Amino acid sequence: MNDRALKVLEQYEMEILGTRRGRGSYIFETPEGLRILCDYQGTEKKAGFQNLVMEKIRDGGYERVDIILPNKEGNLVSKDWEENSYVVKEWYPGRECDTSSETEILAAVGNLARLHRLMTLAGEEELEQSFAAPDMEEKMRAQNAELKKIETFIRKKNNKSDFERELLNSFPLYIQQAREAEESLRGLWESRRAKKSGALFHGAYDYHHILMSGYEIATTNFESCRYGEQITDLYRFMRKILEKHDWNPRLGIRMLDHYGAIRPLSGEERRLLRILMQYPEKFRKLANRYYGSSKAWVSKRFTDKLEMIRRQQKQREAFLKKL
Repeated sequence: MNDRALKVLEQYEMEILGTRRGRGSYIFETPEGLRILCDYQGTEKKAGFQNLVMEKIRDGGYERVDIILPNKEGNLVSKDWEENSYVVKEWYPGRECDTSSETEILAAVGNLARLHRLMTLAGEEELEQSFAAPDMEEKMRAQNAELKKIETFIRKKNNKSDFERELLNSFPLYIQQAREAEESLRGLWESRRAKKSGALFHGAYDYHHILMSGYEIATTNFESCRYGEQITDLYRFMRKILEKHDWNPRLGIRMLDHYGAIRPLSGEERRLLRILMQYPEKFRKLANRYYGSSKAWVSKRFTDKLEMIRRQQKQREAFLKKL
């Protein structure tokens, strides 16, 4: 975000006491507290939906969410002269969750469980149709077809690099895991798809969007919020943390127990979590990035990531057995 974006602030009624750069944003002080100016990829309707969700959370007593503020004309989304979209949101002091601290990891998991207990909007048929998550079974089927396509592409190459040979040798194991996950999901998804609970999930719950300040936690960036399976938030957060901790089974079970103590999981939700954890997401992402990159030169980072995925495989299997 460049300095010209600050011109957007002229569209708001607020007194600015100081400004500093954030990650792809500007954070500024006002007499009412911190505010943040950032790019926005959604529509006015999507911004309104985000605020509706966050207002529901606040009604439940959870105050620290980054609600979007209206400009002078009452719009939540503001445009600059080039038609770029921005929003101004309430903001909070604090730092990102420390992923090396088990105490902060468990605090973030508990925070997610409390959020999920408040994140429901039942009886909103139009909103459910507009902001429903993609069908999970269809998404996994498409991802598996893409994996097979990439494997076929590499197999047919005449001159393979060392990385391509190693990647190709890894495909049988991870395609098997992907197919097993798809098959397991198919049996579960029919019953889950029929349930209309009004539940919402955050969609991007990770350490970047959790601000720690003493005993207080703020949760930010609800732009990916949708109707759907709340367990996908827990899966996303746990997977990213476990990848950083070599799939430590003890930590994984502690995270799961900590969440369940605040928001108990049904048997179906636990099965769904295991299916998602079984899916080789890290390998799929690596294969996809390779396929979308320049094949003439393969970055060493690709090789390092493949080695890490292989190294963590036994620990990942150990955690899945405990699940």
